[in-house]
Amino acid sequence: MEEDWRDKRNQIIGLGDNSYKKSYYPQLQEKIAEIERSYSNLISLFNSINDAVIIHDENGKIYQVNKRAKELYNIDDADLDNVTLYDISSSRNNLDFIPEICKTVMDGETPVFDWILVKYKTKLESYVQVSLNTVMWYGEKRIVAVLRDFTERMKFEMELVAAKEKAQEGDRLKSAFLHNLSHEIRTPLNAICGFADFLSDPDITESERKSYISIIQKSSTQLLSIITDILTISFLDTMQEKVKNEKVCINDVIKELHTIFSSRALSSGLKLLTKTPLDDAQSEIFTDKTKVTQILTNLLTNAFRFTPDGYIEFGYSPKESYFEFFVKDSGIGIKPEFHKKIFERFTQAEISISEKYGGTGLGLAISKSFTELLGGKIWLESKPGKGSVFYFTIPIKLPSEKI
Repeated sequence: MEEDWRDKRNQIIGLGDNSYKKSYYPQLQEKIAEIERSYSNLISLFNSINDAVIIHDENGKIYQVNKRAKELYNIDDADLDNVTLYDISSSRNNLDFIPEICKTVMDGETPVFDWILVKYKTKLESYVQVSLNTVMWYGEKRIVAVLRDFTERMKFEMELVAAKEKAQEGDRLKSAFLHNLSHEIRTPLNAICGFADFLSDPDITESERKSYISIIQKSSTQLLSIITDILTISFLDTMQEKVKNEKVCINDVIKELHTIFSSRALSSGLKLLTKTPLDDAQSEIFTDKTKVTQILTNLLTNAFRFTPDGYIEFGYSPKESYFEFFVKDSGIGIKPEFHKKIFERFTQAEISISEKYGGTGLGLAISKSFTELLGGKIWLESKPGKGSVFYFTIPIKLPSEKI
């Protein structure tokens, strides 16, 4: 670009290449030196502008760019000899728009618009505001484009929008959770209060008394479970939940849970299956038995809640450095878009499902937190109407690794 200017200058003063240096006219030499200094100052000023500046014609031929334009477009001097404005413009935008807008500028318009710029030879995007005007360049009317990069501001605004949407979604989920929690607490509490009153009736039969006591006991257990979940979430929030490692026979844990849930499976008409591929001695590891049991209990409770018929199977598979537990059911399944969400607090797959099947939406969140506390991870595989399989891992710790 500088060479072009020198050629123009030499043509204006009527000298060939470098012949001006042989001039015997000191005043002319002084004027030439002054022009060079002015040009150098203008170029320095031109390149110091924080906005990108490009001078071009209606056909996209580029005559001059400043330093910021080279950075923004990812071009250098060698590129400028071979490219037009069309070559370095974003393929994401409508390039047919450029000739039309250039014509309006040449007719006296001074448009300002936003543009998504894809850097030359890359896929990196920048958000820019473009201001167009005309300028006289070596006696010819040209277009000057000034591009202001607001990518960082746009990213910040997008983050604010995302944060706002997340906060609104969080408020919605918490409201739904509190409504659901209120229902979940009132149901067993009403049963306890109501049937406790019935027990004071002297005219009830012995069988009725036993039935009322059974209902009160079940409702108390249900209420205790809800309160325990709420307290557990509180402990997790305040980081007061600790891991207590001890020697655990995983086979015993599976057997205990099978015994606990067998009566529920029988009353629901479901098959309850287990898988324990190792013998008792081989299944011994050091871990927190209470947390492993709680994770499996939560997953089994969910499986029973969402499996109207068929079977539920749970157990583990030994891997090289961890046990992989699973709880599999033939239930209603879960849509793919909810596979990650359901592990978040206060979240259930869908509000309609929550209303139909109940539950607080805390069980899976607690299971995820416990699994991570134990050094493992949790995930699921599921399709609507095809059942679900929940997996979680627990690292194998031997007695020498006990903390």
